[in-house]
Amino acid sequence: MREHFVVLVTTTPSLHPSTLELATRLAGRANAVLLFLHVTPFRQTDGEAMLYSALDVASGEAEEWLTAQAPTDVGVRYRHRIDAGEPEEVVAHFVREHQVDLVVIEEPPRNWVSESLWRGLAERLIRRVDCPVVIGGPGFLRSVPPTRVPVQSPLDDTTVAELLNAMVEARVDALRRWMDHAADAARRVADSETVRRSVALARPAGSLEKRSERRLVVELDEHARALRAVGWQLTVGQDAWGAGETMPSASPALAEFLIRVHATGQSTSLPLAIQDERDGLVVLSAAVVENGQSVLFFAFEAEADFLRILGQPGPLPTFETYAFDRRGLMLSNSKFPDHLLDAGLLPEGLQTPLRLRVAEPSAGPIEAWPLTLSAQQATLEKDGFNTQGYLDYRGTPVVGAWRWVSDYGFGVAAEVDRDSAYR
Repeated sequence: MREHFVVLVTTTPSLHPSTLELATRLAGRANAVLLFLHVTPFRQTDGEAMLYSALDVASGEAEEWLTAQAPTDVGVRYRHRIDAGEPEEVVAHFVREHQVDLVVIEEPPRNWVSESLWRGLAERLIRRVDCPVVIGGPGFLRSVPPTRVPVQSPLDDTTVAELLNAMVEARVDALRRWMDHAADAARRVADSETVRRSVALARPAGSLEKRSERRLVVELDEHARALRAVGWQLTVGQDAWGAGETMPSASPALAEFLIRVHATGQSTSLPLAIQDERDGLVVLSAAVVENGQSVLFFAFEAEADFLRILGQPGPLPTFETYAFDRRGLMLSNSKFPDHLLDAGLLPEGLQTPLRLRVAEPSAGPIEAWPLTLSAQQATLEKDGFNTQGYLDYRGTPVVGAWRWVSDYGFGVAAEVDRDSAYR
């Protein structure tokens, strides 16, 4: 699964604090990476101005300025990228090649003469890119309260333990509530008269009269929209009706989910890979229909809820929560994809769900590396915490707390770099 970006574009080494604050808030709200994209303009029509742009690149001043930029919220992930060329072309190309939620650009004030003679970069990009373009500027800070940067005091073991346990409990509770709600929603729809009647009419031939089929499709489409689901499927024996090409590929996780559905009557799955899609992930909720032979499924984008809940910023810069299955396979995003990329553990531009085991980097083949302390204990269904320190999946000393969610068969860890916790 690819990472999502909020792109903050600059063409000169200057940035108003209000624009930085705006971009930070938008990235945090979208659980996206804030990318500082600085483009040194190289336009064929600029003539002599191209020489000054070249000198600017050669001096390294722009790169030095760019690398000093950081979000106003320490919990927001961020990266830097510097490029040269026609700014409109550079930004449009990046948007095409990556999953960009929106672009933020600071436009300097212009008078009516300049407005009538040319369009600003933001105005030109609106016509070129598929994502929203937000124009920043000094006015933003007037509409929001000032940001207060907290002063972090050194923490003791007891405080760190309380903090980690509170965070992991809160994230687990939020996940469980959402998954319970999704399963309950599937149950209520499966119990509706239209679904039960359609299943009864379709047995045993597996076909429906056109009028009944239209009613079924209309009602389930409406339920899917109300639930913010991206697809649904109703199985009757070997036959199925459905909407949305979002059903997952066959996998052990899908098989375990189906066993749980038939055993309990309803459930919600862990993130599953979408069939024929390299980066797509869905979460299914399902309920058995009255006759016990049919199942109703709803599919949800994993990013919208499951990954969003786990990816929220925490109280310390290196804090993160993530989920993993019984085999130790990570189910959510890592806060440190660049670290994993440099270590050769993750392909460029991709994230960790269903790709990385929560294992200590060790000698020998990756698949033989031992699970980290948190993953090892959680997969044994032992809840706990550790404030002395242990190695995480990056090989970095961390402190953490972990829980096993037995209802759904996955674990959640809340961790922070040990140095960061006690600094």
